[in-house]
Amino acid sequence: MCRAGLQGRKAPGGRRRPLRRWLAAAAVLAGLIQAPAAAAGEAPADTLAAVQDRGVLVCGVGEIAGLAKRDSTGRYIGTRADFCRAIAAAVLRDPEAVTFVPLIASARFEALLAGDVDVLFAGTTWTLGREAGLGIRFATVTFYDGQGFAAHRHHGWQRLEDVEAARVCTVADTTSAVNLRLYALQTGKRLQPVESVTREGAWETFLARGCDLITNDRTALIADLLDRVPEPADYVVLPDMISREPLAPAVRLGDSRWEGLVRFVMHALILAEEKDITGALAGTPVSTSDPETRHLLGIDPGVGQPLGLDDDWARRAIAAAGNYGEIFDRHLGKGSRFGMPRGLNALWTDGGLLYPLPLR
Repeated sequence: MCRAGLQGRKAPGGRRRPLRRWLAAAAVLAGLIQAPAAAAGEAPADTLAAVQDRGVLVCGVGEIAGLAKRDSTGRYIGTRADFCRAIAAAVLRDPEAVTFVPLIASARFEALLAGDVDVLFAGTTWTLGREAGLGIRFATVTFYDGQGFAAHRHHGWQRLEDVEAARVCTVADTTSAVNLRLYALQTGKRLQPVESVTREGAWETFLARGCDLITNDRTALIADLLDRVPEPADYVVLPDMISREPLAPAVRLGDSRWEGLVRFVMHALILAEEKDITGALAGTPVSTSDPETRHLLGIDPGVGQPLGLDDDWARRAIAAAGNYGEIFDRHLGKGSRFGMPRGLNALWTDGGLLYPLPLR
């Protein structure tokens, strides 16, 4: 939902437009009214068994610096890459037993449904329309973001309220494209979408001044700007966000054990940060009387069997990737070239939204 909310906006002349018109437009644009999802082709019904038989986790990602991008050696690095390695460590006892599949926005759900990937970590926003209509399930929110904008500095725009008319580069088949249209409808701003099939295409158009603004999840915008642009000072990331973007890994509908496994591997990383269990500490013998930490580290039995795993699955995941805070700091935060603050992605005890599910 854009920050303008659900209140009807006054039309020229002072007449308030009916709320139901906005709701109807939102439903159509957001894809909430859609046909039932097609069957998932040849996708295995038991993903855990398929992954273990194969000996490799196939992880779908979008290529963004700090999140999942190949380095000079061809190795994927970033927060989402490490989340994939944590799952591989839990399931296969080897964090490097991962095949990364780069996916563009328009192909990511098809690849998941067809069984081409086992789990999708591609900056995918958890929405009602996707969950209810695509034949997929979102495991858990791993990153809280919002849609932002970057502009050419020569325009002199400091905030989105300074913009009345602009061409806006965006990627087709994303919530960013949907949100842009809704925001223009609600505010009356003349924002003309300039859509590209890929994020690379959107940035090429923006840098060639084929549009005045570019829009995406704000974290991806900041990372892309520092990673792609020779002179970042020639551009400005506006402080405004027009939407909530809870980003979550997606799995296929109908495989509840795999869905739960992905969910609890992610929550194990969050819980590890809350319990001050680092990757290095998880790799060594630990003495503790805290019941939840004992479950987290497999000291007390019982947390593996419901997931089809042994009791050391969480310890392996943490030892391989580090806890959530370590992963964030290494790739996006104070230990990275981006230096981003934790913000909403801090623990709930530190004023953020990350809240681990109980491990018992």
